[in-house]
Amino acid sequence: MTPIEHGSRTQVPVDQISSGAHFLLGDFQTRSGPEGRTEFRHIATQALNDQGVDAVANIELLFDPSYQSLHLHTLAVVRDGKRIDKLHRATIRVLQREKELEYRIYDGRKSAHIVLDDIRTGDIVEYAYSVNGANPVFGTREFGTQSLQWAVPVERLYVRLLLPIDRDTRITVRNSTRQPLVRITATHREYVWDESPLAPLALERDAPGWFDPYPALEWSEFVDWNAVARWAVPLYRPPAQLGPSLRAKVLSIETSARSQAGKVLAALRLVQGDVRYLGVEIGSGSFVPSQPDRVYDRRFGDCKDKTLLLLSLLHHMGIDAQAALVNTVRTRGVSDLAPNPAAFNHVLVHVKVDGRSYWLDPTRAPQQGALNAVYQPDFGLALLVSDTTRELLPMRHDPSEAIKRRIDARFDARDGFDQPAQLTITTTSEGREAEEARNLLATTSPETLQKQYLNYYARYYPRIQVTRGMAVSDDVEHNRLTVTEYYAIPDFWPLVEGGSRREASFHSPEMMDVLRLPSSTVRHSPVALAQPMDVTLVTEALLPEAWPIRPETTRIEDAHFTLERQVTGSDRQLLLTDHFRSHFDHVKMDAIPSYVANLERARNALGYRLFHYLNQPSASLAERFNWMIALLATMLTGALIWLARRLYRYDPPPSDFAPIPALTGIRGWLLLPALSLILLPFRLLLEFLPNISVYSVPTWVRLTHPGEGTYDPLWAPALLFDLLATLSLGMLALLTLVLFIKRRSSTPRFFIALTAGLVISQSIGQALVMALPLAGEAAETARNPTELVQSVLSLAIWGTYFVRSRWVKSTFTRTWHKRPSEPEPFTAPSGTAQERSAS
Repeated sequence: MTPIEHGSRTQVPVDQISSGAHFLLGDFQTRSGPEGRTEFRHIATQALNDQGVDAVANIELLFDPSYQSLHLHTLAVVRDGKRIDKLHRATIRVLQREKELEYRIYDGRKSAHIVLDDIRTGDIVEYAYSVNGANPVFGTREFGTQSLQWAVPVERLYVRLLLPIDRDTRITVRNSTRQPLVRITATHREYVWDESPLAPLALERDAPGWFDPYPALEWSEFVDWNAVARWAVPLYRPPAQLGPSLRAKVLSIETSARSQAGKVLAALRLVQGDVRYLGVEIGSGSFVPSQPDRVYDRRFGDCKDKTLLLLSLLHHMGIDAQAALVNTVRTRGVSDLAPNPAAFNHVLVHVKVDGRSYWLDPTRAPQQGALNAVYQPDFGLALLVSDTTRELLPMRHDPSEAIKRRIDARFDARDGFDQPAQLTITTTSEGREAEEARNLLATTSPETLQKQYLNYYARYYPRIQVTRGMAVSDDVEHNRLTVTEYYAIPDFWPLVEGGSRREASFHSPEMMDVLRLPSSTVRHSPVALAQPMDVTLVTEALLPEAWPIRPETTRIEDAHFTLERQVTGSDRQLLLTDHFRSHFDHVKMDAIPSYVANLERARNALGYRLFHYLNQPSASLAERFNWMIALLATMLTGALIWLARRLYRYDPPPSDFAPIPALTGIRGWLLLPALSLILLPFRLLLEFLPNISVYSVPTWVRLTHPGEGTYDPLWAPALLFDLLATLSLGMLALLTLVLFIKRRSSTPRFFIALTAGLVISQSIGQALVMALPLAGEAAETARNPTELVQSVLSLAIWGTYFVRSRWVKSTFTRTWHKRPSEPEPFTAPSGTAQERSAS
């Protein structure tokens, strides 16, 4: 192997390092040839602090002893420029390490665990080793991948690949425009990638599994996916004969199940229920399934074993099915990889029954109900194990197979404001949600589960108590599970504001979980979303007394989801219906800001509160009067009066048009604008007064404070704009009326400005109101453009009239300041002319 020196930098990128250890060198060299496969690794790491010392002083080298051998070449510590050999002094133990034991998988790999002594901050630990051998299940075909960028900074990354020159190996570089240097010798092709230094590329934890922006070098002798499928065909070929136990099971299924769907379902439940999940994936066993008879006799197996067992049962019942290789993490991102068997980490069964495709996972817990009701996983793309397979097959399902959940929360507060409210939560799950809930109930004690549920709701109602144990109803046939919980909430109507009122809060915890914000908004990856998802939350409150509930509908539309909230009520009942449905499985990076903004809007729309004021008849005025709005209106009125006085003195010169005495005076067509100016202030007042109650303290708080039941961020600007427009237009109408009566030259301009102001205020007001969550008659009124159209027509008609009318030009000629008269032409007296004539 080519010796490589580690990189160095005068300034360590401390702000990019989180583990306390800085990688100076990552040297990865792979050689393939007739003598076998050798993977050489050379690592140099510097400890920057105590945490880094722990990281570099413990080294773990993994290998599979069934087909690999490990050779340690170098182990040294560099301190203050001096190299200290540790190869013969270090403690090395070979341990059986089953890192996937928690998933019930035994892979047989071992690790050489090296513990170094006397490691200090600033030391550089350098080691090199090689692993020889390749899994025999792949025969002589070579494939592999090597990352070309890490999640942490590295001073130098060196990747070298040596492949036999007589082999047809496809080389691919993903996510990078820089290609490796290529050198051809008599026996090998050499590919080298040498980067120094290399910046980190860290992804957020909620990135989609298929999103992989890391540059990587890939090589494979599998020319396409068909080659991979043909490689797997012998592995998943059902045996010609089954043993006595399985033959008896096949006969039993064929006797009891008459339809093809029934036989498939019975075979699936047999494999799921009688064979527990346990993987012994040692050596070639990591890719080769065990024989069906052996799997059934020992009653355990991994995904490969259980898939071949199910395929064998179906095959001997005359039902055609294939194994389907999938990647549960990368999902559809598997298509970005070079074709090779290691691109997959799971295997399913694909079968067609009555013209419909089913993707069956024999490793799941026993699935109940009819075949068309069982949950089918969707991992994006699958490779059918068949000689005829050419491409990856999309695992598309019916949109009706969404993740469905309905929660009914019933608050019974009819006993009174000082009594506990009885809360009943009924959660109905379907499909995958039902199966996961069923498995949770089977693996967790009712007491533990009830405690978890109680703590979940205690985040919102701290004094909540369990009144009865939860009840479970399982509709197996339709794969629907219902769990009902019973609670009591003491002090549901707590006293607030010094005891002047009681308030009850209705939270939506389940929907808030669905609308969870991304881990970060400034990021390097898209945001993964659950898709398809359909969640409904119905909150019913039975109230102590009749309550005026205003019907409202809030709809938050985003490209990725829709949330609709409906608020209705009748007599002593409040009903909140929230419906969420997702549209995509991820959010692109450029769409994240708008997505987060709509999430915030949706989350703000969920809260709801009811207020009950005490001693309302005697203290209602003091409690409800909004001094802040009143002060704002007073200041605004004063400013408008000051401005009107200034505008009153506006004194443009009259038109050059010579007045016509017969067309002078406020009569004829001018009586119509005069009448409208007289009526306009009263009209504005009559329109504003019915809604003045929204400016009272309780209503203002309910509409404009986040967390309130009817809060919307547009309520405050809409209400303040309505107040500003009413006062401004009213003051302008009064000013114009005075100028009109005085027949001032500025009247036409003010009248046109007033008419234009009506159009502008109505346009802005209608836009704001249409964006608000209104329902029923209020929504219809807000969306009715009749009044705005009338104002536009009025502006067009009267604007033209006041600009071109001779009557207007003859009438409005007076000015604020008296203008000096122009001198008349000189005319000689008649007597003087006679005298001149006589003389």
